[in-house]
Amino acid sequence: MDTAVLTTEQVLTRDIPWETYMSTKLISGTCLQLLRRYDKRPESSRAQLLEDDGPAYIRVFVCILRDIFKEETIEYVLALIDDMLAANPNRVRLFHDESLANEDIYEPFLS
Repeated sequence: MDTAVLTTEQVLTRDIPWETYMSTKLISGTCLQLLRRYDKRPESSRAQLLEDDGPAYIRVFVCILRDIFKEETIEYVLALIDDMLAANPNRVRLFHDESLANEDIYEPFLS
């Protein structure tokens, strides 16, 4: 299948080896815990997680985009972000949270 025509839903059916990324120290244990809570959950569960601790999830997504270079994983995280914003465009405010002020969260999107 040509990856250029994959939909967000198709990309999100992939299984990403988060544990492998943690064991190779590409993500932290905290990142892994947050991903396990969020990944493959219904929108209602993800919405509550984002409401409770949205900036932490943004930090995890940006960290993955910055530190992991496997194409399938990058596509997956971008699909998670797309899905998150499509469900509620007001979540863009999470990228502007003051707790992220000292981090260059836009750098992975610009490279």
